Amino acid sequence: MHLLTAVHAAAPHGKNRGARDGGDAMVRRQDVGRSGKPPREVLAEVVAMPGFDERLEKLAVVTQRPLSAVRDEATACLEEMVAGESLAAVEAWTRTGEWMTRAYRVDADTDLLAGLRARNASNSLVFLPNHRSYLDPFVLRSVLAPAGFPPNHVLGGSNLSFFPLGPIARRSNLVFIRRQFKDDPVYRAMLGEYLAYLVRTGANFEWYIEGGRTRTGKLRPPRMGILSYLLDSFESSGVDDLLFVPVSIIYDQQHEVGAIAAEESGGTKAPESVKWLVRYARAQSTRRGTVHLRFAEPVSLRETLAASQQAAGSTDIRQAVPRVAIEVCHRINQVTPITEAALVTLVLLDNDDRALTLPQMREAAKPIAAYVRDRGLPVASSIDLSKIDVLDERAPSHALRTLETLVRRGVVSRYDGGTEPVFSIPPTRQLEAAFYRNTLSHFFIVRSIVELALVKAAEEQAPELVSAVWQESLRLRDRLKYEFFFSSKREFDAEVRAEAEIALPGWDESALHTGQVMDALRGAPFLLAHRILAPFLEAYAVLAERLAAADPAVPVDQEELLDEAVGVGQQKVLQRRIHSPESVSKDLFRGALRLAGNRGLLESGGEEVAQRRAAFTAEMADAVRRVEVLRAIAAEKEA
Repeated sequence: MHLLTAVHAAAPHGKNRGARDGGDAMVRRQDVGRSGKPPREVLAEVVAMPGFDERLEKLAVVTQRPLSAVRDEATACLEEMVAGESLAAVEAWTRTGEWMTRAYRVDADTDLLAGLRARNASNSLVFLPNHRSYLDPFVLRSVLAPAGFPPNHVLGGSNLSFFPLGPIARRSNLVFIRRQFKDDPVYRAMLGEYLAYLVRTGANFEWYIEGGRTRTGKLRPPRMGILSYLLDSFESSGVDDLLFVPVSIIYDQQHEVGAIAAEESGGTKAPESVKWLVRYARAQSTRRGTVHLRFAEPVSLRETLAASQQAAGSTDIRQAVPRVAIEVCHRINQVTPITEAALVTLVLLDNDDRALTLPQMREAAKPIAAYVRDRGLPVASSIDLSKIDVLDERAPSHALRTLETLVRRGVVSRYDGGTEPVFSIPPTRQLEAAFYRNTLSHFFIVRSIVELALVKAAEEQAPELVSAVWQESLRLRDRLKYEFFFSSKREFDAEVRAEAEIALPGWDESALHTGQVMDALRGAPFLLAHRILAPFLEAYAVLAERLAAADPAVPVDQEELLDEAVGVGQQKVLQRRIHSPESVSKDLFRGALRLAGNRGLLESGGEEVAQRRAAFTAEMADAVRRVEVLRAIAAEKEA
């Protein structure tokens, strides 16, 4: 692995790479982003594209407005979004990026970049990173520029287009898009025209597939709107292929996690402004460790379209949209490295409010490290899995330094008044700690599901253990489908069998009966369901309860229900009726709301709706109860 460390320099502008094979002769490939065209010249070329006037005429008919009025509005829309490039702006943006990211060392795996650069000669690249920080675009460009890539056209929200950031960014290929425009046919049409222009001219793209920064640390469900527009533009462009490049960006620690945690538990998000920008920039003066960048193998749109058409028997390009999005998210998760901060917070969270000594943390980390090593999971370059358990003040390690940094930031509390130091996570900082822990949750989700399925099979004395575990795993998979990205059922079956064999060797042998399951779980090296799944299931149980309490005859006000869930969740934390403060999260409640909607529980009705909502509540409460069973077993083991 080649590691590009502390990269903060812009690449020199190179020569054009020649005409696009079979492409539009109007503009040579990669001239956009290298020719120094200001936005007004780009806008003129968009307006001059074939079919543009016909699109305006159709819009005039659809909106029943004069053509001149539609043309004026279309021009205004394009002026908002069209970006260009000037050398001065690119250099200024690069310097801004160096300054804004000064808190971090950059650790990037660049093995795939040479191949991507070669393929970029004939195909546009669409970089689709996860979204954790406002710094993400600066970090990604700092790695791509030295590798010879032109500046991507970065599609972002217009909330960041304020002065002085906006004007510089627009001339450095940042495309600002309104947050809401589904009810504006002219704006939608102009966005399609602009994307079609960029596809035809061979520009590279970048946007953040989650649609916004993660609120919990794990990857959010993909937002597919821009992807749909791009695929529509691809269909009419005559271009051979688009390559979607999954990118994982993960930080050892982040300044904004505290604000995100406050917003999730009911706080108000501060609007972006010059004052906000100054405060944010100042906060980057403190060293916060490393930002890890990983690239996954690209997803070919042409190949995905062929597979989609074969599976569905349809040539509708829209059917490929979710396939591309889900596959990109899968690949982002697969290459996301496990960091020391994730491991430290995994060990310290959910210990029944008990502080741990360093030796206790070492013992808790050992089996998890072995599990990570045996599965070959990706880890940060600073991690040596053979030494991950060395949290010893006599032998300083990167893991120990991470712990010390978390203590300085207040995420972890250290008490030195006894015979030896003990560490814990204060209740008020558990959402922040969970943010780091959740960056690895996708690697442990199937293991956690299997643990819960084994408990259910044992409790019900299932006559067929294998069948019972499989059926319950499928049910849990369905409950969590809005939180995690799961494999196909065939692959999931193999994953369940592998994890069950690790947790309970010989589980599929006829001689092993359910009565032995609980004893086997007590003897397992570690248990994870209470650490990984409890916050999600507790949050779902709270929202289900509030939904069941609502009048089924009255239409559900979703925002009101979310606010009510936050308030009741806080109450339950104080009463110790739910285990963890991190369960009180608007993002988790929204996942529960999506699941309820998927089951038709948000529809108004009579007694039948009330009964189904009550059944949903009981289902979630039962899952939480089984988590408590595993938590109790873990507490016995750790006592």
